Amino acid sequence: MKKASIAALVLLCALIPVVGGAQATPAPDTHVYDDAAMHFVAPADAVLLGARPEHPTLATLSQDLQPIAQWVVGKPPHMTFIVLQMESFAGSLDGFDSTFENSLRADNSATLVKHRELTKLSNGMPVYFVEVTQGAGFDTQKLFAYLWIDGQRGVVLGVSCGLGIIDADGAKQLLASVSAVRYPNDSP
Repeated sequence: MKKASIAALVLLCALIPVVGGAQATPAPDTHVYDDAAMHFVAPADAVLLGARPEHPTLATLSQDLQPIAQWVVGKPPHMTFIVLQMESFAGSLDGFDSTFENSLRADNSATLVKHRELTKLSNGMPVYFVEVTQGAGFDTQKLFAYLWIDGQRGVVLGVSCGLGIIDADGAKQLLASVSAVRYPNDSP
């Protein structure tokens, strides 16, 4: 009788992880960022360096760009960073682009906006694609970024790296999965 009870207990214990595992919530995919107005999937080889624990609400965004998430692709010295930033912004796309470029110049006087192109994301959202060079000599950095507004926020999704590591086409490939829509009026 004792052996049968022990065998039944062992069998029951063996089943607990299976039952518990079936009900467990899967861990979120660290490559995916989703909110009420945008969707982005970082490349498979990207590693999440940091993200806000919860998506920002309109009430928590300020008038300055705030980091939301950052991924890294590659290893030193050829690392490329994918950075998502947002701010509260209700103006025009041209106004947001001007604000963005002015803030870059305020942070680093050696800033050159080399290329600025009005284009669209894969789902038709109008955006600017910008190519920016900052710094001089060995400290020169490149930034390739999509900038858009969604009626409530200004959003920047960019690729940052050292000079010569990636070009505009490579940056667009890393950001190709992004889509955005107008921010719903009933979302916080």
